[in-house]
Amino acid sequence: MVIREQKNRKYIYMMVLLLAGIASFGIRFAGIEHITADFETCLIPWSAAMKAGQGPGILLEYDGDYNMPYITVLWLLNYLPGRTIVKVKMFSVLFEYLGAVAAGLITAHFAEIGKKRLMFTAACTVVMFYPSAILNGAWWGQCDFIYVAFLLYMILALLKEHYAAAMILLGCAFSFKLQAVLILPVLLIFWWKKRSFSGVYFLLAAVMMEVLCIPAILGGYSVFIPFSIYTRQLGRYPYMYVFYPNFWALFRDAPYYIFSNVAIFGILAGLGIFAVAVIRKKTWISERQWMEFALWTTFFMMCFLPCMHERYGMLVEILAILYAFLNRKTWWNAVVIGGGSLIAYLQVTFGQDILPDQWIAAAYLLCLGFLTWMMVRDWDRKVDAPLNTAADNIPNRDICENGSRKADPRNLSGHAASFGRKGGMTVIESRVMDFVDRYILILAILVLTVLAVVIRRPMAECISADYLPNLIEVEGNYHTPLYMFLMYLLSIVNAAFLPDKTLFFLVKVLCAAGDIFSAAMMAVCVRSQGAGDAAVPGKSERKVWDDRNLRAVVMYGAMLFLPMVLMNSPVWAHLDSISAGLLGAACLLRRRKKDILAGIAAGTACGLLAHYVVVLSFVLCLLPLADRKREGTAERQRQLKRFSSACGMTMIVSCLTGLLCGYNISQCIYKLFYFWQAPGTWMLYPLLILALAACFRDKRWIPVWVLTETAVILDWGEFLYEQPVLPHIIHILLYLAAGVLAAGILWRYFAERSGGGNITEMS
Repeated sequence: MVIREQKNRKYIYMMVLLLAGIASFGIRFAGIEHITADFETCLIPWSAAMKAGQGPGILLEYDGDYNMPYITVLWLLNYLPGRTIVKVKMFSVLFEYLGAVAAGLITAHFAEIGKKRLMFTAACTVVMFYPSAILNGAWWGQCDFIYVAFLLYMILALLKEHYAAAMILLGCAFSFKLQAVLILPVLLIFWWKKRSFSGVYFLLAAVMMEVLCIPAILGGYSVFIPFSIYTRQLGRYPYMYVFYPNFWALFRDAPYYIFSNVAIFGILAGLGIFAVAVIRKKTWISERQWMEFALWTTFFMMCFLPCMHERYGMLVEILAILYAFLNRKTWWNAVVIGGGSLIAYLQVTFGQDILPDQWIAAAYLLCLGFLTWMMVRDWDRKVDAPLNTAADNIPNRDICENGSRKADPRNLSGHAASFGRKGGMTVIESRVMDFVDRYILILAILVLTVLAVVIRRPMAECISADYLPNLIEVEGNYHTPLYMFLMYLLSIVNAAFLPDKTLFFLVKVLCAAGDIFSAAMMAVCVRSQGAGDAAVPGKSERKVWDDRNLRAVVMYGAMLFLPMVLMNSPVWAHLDSISAGLLGAACLLRRRKKDILAGIAAGTACGLLAHYVVVLSFVLCLLPLADRKREGTAERQRQLKRFSSACGMTMIVSCLTGLLCGYNISQCIYKLFYFWQAPGTWMLYPLLILALAACFRDKRWIPVWVLTETAVILDWGEFLYEQPVLPHIIHILLYLAAGVLAAGILWRYFAERSGGGNITEMS
């Protein structure tokens, strides 16, 4: 009876797939005759130039920038009867169905034993009816799903531990589109972390690229054509924004010659930090979590890469669908990404004016932020899949009595040399990896510092609308006396030692140095937090990462490369990073009970930029509440008084430096708080730093920071480029949402403390 029921379900699933395939093909066939500008100006002329019957030498007539395997297909299609538009589009449609099968197989791999056919059918059907895939091939005539299909089969091969086949499929993907590089970061991290196959296997990808280009090579092209063809694409479209609704849709007028390298090096820094975190991860990384990592890395790159066409996001869109099947709580992620892609396709393909790309870009940034929060929240969760599935390929002996998974020795930073059943690391590779793993945090700090300097060099040309007058004119600006005295000292140095440089250049150099100083101070503060801070029963969601050094490196990188920092210092040329670093130093000194020195550091920070008084006062008001249930309250009150006295005296002394700039005493005092005459969102920078630091104490703060950071990007972007990015109501709603969440977290925190809970101190 059970066997008969299973057979009946099998036939039902087959019928559903057949009907879905026919229906989706009907939708595609309706657009076969649709001719777009790309098809008319590129694909049809390319195909017409390569006439049949003249051998591979005719491939030399091609003058575009697509790789030769696809052009070879266009040439071979000329030997078949039929119209060019139908043949070319049907070739892309073929891979859309092959990719749908691959998506179904990947989903079935993670499904429970009794639900594999169901999940295969569901995933396959969803991908077949995915709107952007239908528009890409059958309507637009593009070939983006070809490389995506190869990458999906590559992922499936990795899940089955067929590493040689995976590298061959990777080579096929690269042969058709350079956008296959989006999968490379997580693949390299997987190879380094798992150590299941030798790095020599990557040569198979290059070999496969050469094999697929054999007709072109026989036709007269160089043997380097599989790789040199892509160099033609680099810099061919010198625009930060090319219709893909990512970060640069908000700043579409940003100069390419400045910000292209900023974007690329910033992405490398972000991926590097992520790679270090994964390599240092001590708990088991399941196959399900690797799929999450693949989604995050590709989405991160698509959100910040410059010169992205709207169709380049096909891989991340399909990965979002697949991960939604693996983690049903992320359906919103797939809907947001897919919905934004569909709107972009309709606007480009049919000239529809549906929604400005800035709205989609803001939604994508929020989506990336909350996806990051979910990933960090579940970072050390040991069970992320039902134990009765084959998703992780973990034998029963690896299951603990309490239901959690034992740590896989292959995934720990150890000294094992070879793993897996399809390959293994060479001795040299293993030793090199062990050496790098041992010193990876030091190497990460060095690389991040170098990238931080490199990324700021081209941004030295950026001048905000209001800063240059405030830098030169003493009267009428809103800076404090200490700030103007610092400018006075810089002008002396400029005249005496660097006459060939401008004062503005020295300010930019000081901003860069301040960024590094601030990042270092905040990293040390994060590291100084106890390793066992979060060992609180029942509070697993708020545990800090076990590795304090890793947390410090993540904080260091965040303080150097986050958009809020890059907009504030290298672009805006504000010295907030110096004040933030001084407050970080004050926090560190206070933990070491150096109250007077801490007060001097905090007073200097507030004397340089007076709006830091707001954050400092906020923290000082919270400290007595946080200490209400602790012993030794009287002593802590005395420490707080010494700190406050030293801070206040330092601020008063800093005011008097204005005497050297031509102010009298009353003007010095007035100038200290003159910023209230022209308040703005630039005053939010210290709050952003505080919220970022809070994320390392309690993961619940991450959504607060995501909302605030997105609002600041939109708000500051409008000021920097003197044009509205989105309506002000959007900024206000984001700020209000962040404020409500922050108030709720603080309320729960003090409620738990007043109830006598064993909660660590917040200060």
